[in-house]
Formats: sequence, C-alpha cells, structure tokens
Amino acid sequence: MSAIPSSSSAGVLYADGRPLSIEVAQQAAEWLTVLMQEDVSAEEKREWLAWRQAHGDHERAWQHIERVSGNFRNLDAQAGRSALGRKRVTRRTGLKTLAWLLVIGATGWTGLKTTSVRAVLADLSIGVGARRETTLADGSLLQLNSNSAVNIRYTSTQRLLQLVKGELFVATAAEQGSAYRPFLVDTEHGEAWALGTRYAVRLDGDATVVAVEEGAVRLVPRRGQPLVLQAGQTARMHADGVEPAQTASEQTWGWRRGQILADGMRLQDFLNELSRYRHGFVGCDDSVADLRISGVFPVDDTDEVLRSLGHSLPLQVRFINRYWVNVESLPAS
Repeated sequence: MSAIPSSSSAGVLYADGRPLSIEVAQQAAEWLTVLMQEDVSAEEKREWLAWRQAHGDHERAWQHIERVSGNFRNLDAQAGRSALGRKRVTRRTGLKTLAWLLVIGATGWTGLKTTSVRAVLADLSIGVGARRETTLADGSLLQLNSNSAVNIRYTSTQRLLQLVKGELFVATAAEQGSAYRPFLVDTEHGEAWALGTRYAVRLDGDATVVAVEEGAVRLVPRRGQPLVLQAGQTARMHADGVEPAQTASEQTWGWRRGQILADGMRLQDFLNELSRYRHGFVGCDDSVADLRISGVFPVDDTDEVLRSLGHSLPLQVRFINRYWVNVESLPAS
C-alpha cells in the first residue's frame, strides 16, 4: 500500500474539499476489508497503523471512512471485529460494501471514476502481486495478472470477457455443440475477437495492447479500421484506430511464469513494470533512469529484485520504508 499518493491516470477524488488519489482510497478500502475479519492478526494491525502513519493522505482517507460509516470509531480496539456487524466478510464482499458506501452514501468524496468502481465490483479480480488461473464455463483457460479485474459475460450468442483493469491471457476452447459463439475481449478502446487462438490483452494508459501467441485475433477499435493480428504479432489499439502490428517479444509472456524478462530495458521502464507487482511507490532519479538492464527477474519477491540492482548497475537502492523505495545514483566519492 503506497506510502505516497499515486499520480497515475487512475483518477482523483476529493475528501474534505482536497484532492485524494483513488489509489489511496482503494488502499483504505483494502485495509477496511482486512480489519473486518474476525481473525485479523497483530502483525496486520501493526501494518495497518504503519500505513496510516506513512502519509497524511492515508490518515485522511481512513478518517473519512470513519466519518462516512459512523461505525468505525473503535477500530483501534476492535480490529478483529466486523465494523458492519457481520461475523465474517470476504475480501470481495468488504470491498463491494465500501464501494457502494462511497458511491451511494458518502458525502464529501466526489470524482470517483466509473472505471475504479467497476474494478472493485468486477466478477473476477485479484490484488497487487497476485496472479490467478481459472477455467471458464466453456473450457477456455483464463489467466489474470497482478492487480487485474474482468467481467465474464457468456450468453447464447457470444462469449465475452470485459477487461476492466490490468492484463489477461486466454486460451480459447472450441465450442461444443452446433451453435458457435464467437469469443471476444472487450475494453474501453475496442474489441479483440479470437480466431481460434491464445492471446494476451493489457490495458496500458490510452491504449489496449494485444499480443497473439497462437492463431489470430481481429482487433476492432471503437472508431477506425479493424486489423487482424497473426501469431507472434502485437499491436496497440486506441479508441480511434490501431497502430501497425509489430513482432511480439518474449517479454510479453514473462508474467505468466511470474517473471519480468528484460533485454536492454531502460531502468525507468523496468521499475514501472516491477511496480505492478508490489504495494507502494518506487521512485527513480533522472540520473539513473536511462541505464539499461537485462536479465530474468521473479516478481514474487520484488524487494530482493530491487536489492539486486546495485550489484549490476552503478546505483543505490534506498528503502525509505516498506512502502517507499527510491533508486538513486551512487554518492560522490
């Protein structure tokens, strides 16, 4: 959970008339869900208190939750009890409850983007640092990368995955029976129609990145001409068109094995990618941002990956606290 507010494109809301990043609000929601469990541990409580103290916006977000609900005044003493009067609440139920609380009942928090709410309420979602594999009703294989959310919409006429946030990989299954239903992944920028295939779809800022491992995929932007990608190709799809296809690198598929594959990758880009798998903020000084890095890096222990950078590059990694890390140039001798 980030030690400082995010400046990403996730959006901004307002608490008490002052801006508050949606990332911080979502982190507060995650902590609420933890504290709603009856078996909350002493370590989890210490981490929660550390998160609150790490930045003023964290405490402001938490205080707002207390004010809105009116039921969380005594969480310091009752961290193991459900503040909503439930004996047991799952992570998803807790997040959904808070989302509805904020969207419907909260006064003072405004500007919450629809996308953020949709991610919280999605059919299938996973948190930062996790990955998940599941088999869909038709036998298709779905994999979700860290911090991703998807809705599953199977009807009598189509098989639709709606990617709300993050990244997915799907290996489509052949339809059983006489009635064929097309398989497609829908995002805010357009649709990716499977033509008997295995492919990955990732939301990346103002575009959807699609890469095909096997078969072919037809990209249909909201506006503009469709483009068919063949196996081994990738392209960025914007709402108003698709960029020319390029060759997909091995880096595209590394996350499915829990790895970042870097081959002369710019350090800033590498840290941006690594940040997808950890809570908190990873900063990078301009003086080292353009250094190049190569190797295979497991994402299940991002602290160790960060520590290793100083062994191969002329830089130092400073852990300010568990949520805030800065990569800097070496001090002058």
